[in-house]
Amino acid sequence: MDNKRKDLVEMIRQIQEWHSEAVNFRNDGWVQQEYKDRLETLHSRVTAVMETIRPAIQEPAEDEEKD
Repeated sequence: MDNKRKDLVEMIRQIQEWHSEAVNFRNDGWVQQEYKDRLETLHSRVTAVMETIRPAIQEPAEDEEKD
């Protein structure tokens, strides 16, 4: 396995670990919230990055809508 593939697998493993800790009933609310916050931060950053590489979906103008 090349290094890029290993890095991706490690990132996915880390995200899965954070999710597991965020929903683990054995963790108190503070610990669960810390992992949820990490996932929320990651989500917002990944979303921002994806918005820069995906073409914008254009809404049809009002006069272009079907009658």
